Amino acid sequence: MSDIKAPKAVSRFRTTRHLSGTTFAVVAFSAFLGAHAAMAQSSNSLITSYPQEPPSWDYWSVGATAISAATFINVRQPLIEVLGDGSLAPLLAKSWDISDDGLTITFNIRKATFSDGTDLDATDVVYSILKNKESPLASISVPLSVVEDVIAVDQQTVRLQLSSPSQRLMTELGRRAGIIVPNGAFEALNVATEMVGTGPYIFAEYNPGVDVKLVRNDSYWGDAPHFKTVTHRFIADETAAINALLAGDIDVISGVLGEGLERVDVINARDGFDSYIPPPLEISYIFLDTTNETLQNKSVRQAIAHGVDREILLIAGQNGMGKTTCQYVVPSNAPWKNDYCPYDYDPAKARALLDAAGVDDLTLYFPYLTVAEFPALKEVLVSQMADIGVTLDAKPLDLGTWFEQVWGEGGQYDFGSITDGVSIEAFKGGQGRAPMIGSVVDTVFDNLVTVSDQIVDRDAYLDTMAEMAKVFADNAWVIPLFAKSAPTLARTGLEGIKPYRNIMEFDLRNVREAN
Repeated sequence: MSDIKAPKAVSRFRTTRHLSGTTFAVVAFSAFLGAHAAMAQSSNSLITSYPQEPPSWDYWSVGATAISAATFINVRQPLIEVLGDGSLAPLLAKSWDISDDGLTITFNIRKATFSDGTDLDATDVVYSILKNKESPLASISVPLSVVEDVIAVDQQTVRLQLSSPSQRLMTELGRRAGIIVPNGAFEALNVATEMVGTGPYIFAEYNPGVDVKLVRNDSYWGDAPHFKTVTHRFIADETAAINALLAGDIDVISGVLGEGLERVDVINARDGFDSYIPPPLEISYIFLDTTNETLQNKSVRQAIAHGVDREILLIAGQNGMGKTTCQYVVPSNAPWKNDYCPYDYDPAKARALLDAAGVDDLTLYFPYLTVAEFPALKEVLVSQMADIGVTLDAKPLDLGTWFEQVWGEGGQYDFGSITDGVSIEAFKGGQGRAPMIGSVVDTVFDNLVTVSDQIVDRDAYLDTMAEMAKVFADNAWVIPLFAKSAPTLARTGLEGIKPYRNIMEFDLRNVREAN
């Protein structure tokens, strides 16, 4: 694959772009003050909450879904939109054309304006795709690995040249891999705390540990959103968030992830409140350290998999909302999903496997998240593993520390638990965790990833994906637990709440007060 560089001819389209952090902060905060004054007169505001705060707003290097909850689609937008049935619709790309051999995709870019006041054009798309291709997150970079060249044909036309046809690419261009930012944004902005996008809202003010304020983007290319201001609060205590909703202090809890799940049905039954339960989007799973020599013994991994009672974990982590699964299939209703389960719950068999492997008194370091469902899952997993003779040395970590120590380079863990929406292909190159390449490479799995993406015949593609999921399940480096739904709770009187999610976003484009 050749190195990709933006064509030099692109530079003629724009000679200046004012993207300094200081300039953006002044413009954005001025916009916020103006909108806030208007809010005082019209009360045209919305307050949402989410139980997690991202450790950074840098989607390129941080995989936290909390980044997407408030800002995906609303502030930063991808080239295309993935609808609830998996079909694709125009977004920043008005249209596209795919060559008969599948190797060339030409996008017609719509006329839009970034929140810094500059116009979207081909240079921004070229820059963004090339930047995303270099992301350390496999969920972003792996789908773009087939992109050999990105060419600005003219100001509103971009051509992608591929090394091979790709089944995944178009869908992933509707997610993080397709997010478009201004040319030079990563060099000019502090992307951990600042954000420029083409969405219906401007990222106006970030108060770490408290909230982020969005204000309506009056230059938005689409229909103007209903609310002038949206305040997105970080409320880790879901009981406190639900009490705030009942008291009228907030309007929406965009995702209930942990202890609040026990109250979803109760809240839904009360007058004045509604719940929305989207189709399962993510998979909760165990992941094992591929550098651990003991775990490199497949019998040990099989024992751990047989020691997992998924039904109990679903109740503990999701109050039973969702569906247990032995396979890593995202989305959970993908057509290659089946009932294959190589490792059902069988603690006696798990103990026998460990005995046969000569493994006794196995202790595994288990750093776990202190948010959402993870404390409850930790309690059950520690108990279930103890039952088969495996001790989990559990250590609580906040979200930022967990991403740094566990999901970062040289991850510090033996046994991990996470809930994620990354596709199975992101594990190519290592059977461990998705963002980083593990030390154990399975050539059969990797070959299936490569081959499947290039298959044009639909039936053959589905058969190959089913085989890929089977191989992945058999290897047991990743042990799926359940497909997760994250309910939304809202006060009655709001309409236009999207019934599905792509990457945990709370899409504000159509949310409005009911007439």
